[in-house]
Amino acid sequence: MTRVSVFLCLLTLAAPALAATSARPSNGVAGFEAAAGWALFRHDWGGALSRDQPGGALGAMFDARSCDSCHVGAGPGRVGPDAIGAGMIVRFGQADGAGDPVYGRTLQSGARPGLKAEGTALIRWDAHGDLRASAIVFGDLNYGPLAPASRAGLRRAPALFGLGLLETIPEAEVLARKSGHPSWIASADGTRALGRFGWKAGAATLSMQIATAFQRDFGIASSVLPETFADCTPPEKDCRAATAKSAVLPDRLLDAVVAFVRYLRPPPPLDERSAGFAVFRAAGCMGCHDNLKGADGAPVHAFTDLRLHDMGPDLDDGIAEDGARPGEWRTAPLWDVAESLAQGGLLHDGRARNIAEAVAAHGGEAAAARARFNALNAKDREALEAFLLRR
Repeated sequence: MTRVSVFLCLLTLAAPALAATSARPSNGVAGFEAAAGWALFRHDWGGALSRDQPGGALGAMFDARSCDSCHVGAGPGRVGPDAIGAGMIVRFGQADGAGDPVYGRTLQSGARPGLKAEGTALIRWDAHGDLRASAIVFGDLNYGPLAPASRAGLRRAPALFGLGLLETIPEAEVLARKSGHPSWIASADGTRALGRFGWKAGAATLSMQIATAFQRDFGIASSVLPETFADCTPPEKDCRAATAKSAVLPDRLLDAVVAFVRYLRPPPPLDERSAGFAVFRAAGCMGCHDNLKGADGAPVHAFTDLRLHDMGPDLDDGIAEDGARPGEWRTAPLWDVAESLAQGGLLHDGRARNIAEAVAAHGGEAAAARARFNALNAKDREALEAFLLRR
C-alpha cells in the first residue's frame, strides 16, 4: 500500500472532525493533518492515489497538475515569462462578469491524450512609464479567437499561510469598516455570504476557494461544486464528453486539503513598534490595510480589511468576477510581501518589482495614500519598506 493510500484510509475516519473545527490555526501543522493534507497538496492528480484507484482524476483539460505546482511549499506563486501553470494562470472574462463563451474563465494549457488543450501562453513585460506592465502572448488558441468583449488577465497564486485566521474574522468586523464595500457571494439557495478569499474576494470559505481551484485548475468536481464539466464550455464538445466521465473528488479528500490549508501557521507578525509602521500609518495605508479581529477578539495581523476597493485604471484589466467590478480588488494581506518579491513581484499579476512600483499602480480609492507615499523623504520611505520587508 502506498503512503498516500494509508492516509486515505485514515481520512475516512478523521476528516469529519477536521472539517468541523473552527479554532485558530496552530503554530504549525502537526501529526495527522500535516501528513495527509500535505501529501494531497503535493499529489499529481494525473496519477493514481493508490492501488485501489488506478486511474488519474484530472479532467479533460486543466492548467495545473498539483496544488504545489503553483503554490510551491504553500507559498506565493513564481512570477516570470514562463510561469503560466507554475505560479500564474491566465484568467478570461468580461466587464459584466461572464467568462469567454468558448474558453470559459481560465486558459487550460493541458489536456488528456487525444484532446487539444485550449492553448499556450507566455508573459511579456512591457515598459509603462517608470513601471512595467504584463502582456500575455498566446502561442496557440486552439478553439478560435476570444470573443470581442472578452479580456485576458494574469492571476498570481497567492501564499496560503494564515488563511485559516482570515476565516475566523466575524462578518461584523468586516462590515464595520467604512471604505470600499463588502463582497457578497450568492449561493444556489438564494442566501449570501461574505466573500473573503481570492484576489477579488470571490469565495466565502476555504472549502469554496479550494473546491473552485480543483474545478477550474484540475477539472475535478466535488460536492461543493458538482458541475462535472468544470471550465469546459458548450462549444468544447470533446472536452465535455471526456470530462463527464472524470472522477469526482471524495469529500474526505477535499476536507483534508482544506484542513491542511486552514492550519498553516501565519507568517511572523510585522513589527508594529518600528518607525516604519508609524510611517505606514501616517501615509494612510491603514485606511484599507488594517488589522481586523478574529472571533476570539485578538488581532489578525494580516493588514487587510477583506473589502473590495476601486483601485483605478492601472489595475483595471476589464474582467469582473462575482461581486467585484473590473477595477475592484480585495485588499491584499501584507504579511508575505518579502516572500512574494523573492518569487518575482507584487500585485495580482506580479508586475511590481518593488514596493514603490506596487504603490505607484494604486489609484482610485488609494490615490491619496499613494500621493502621501510619493511625498515621503528617503529616510521615511526606507523605514516603511523595512517594516514591510522585515528588515
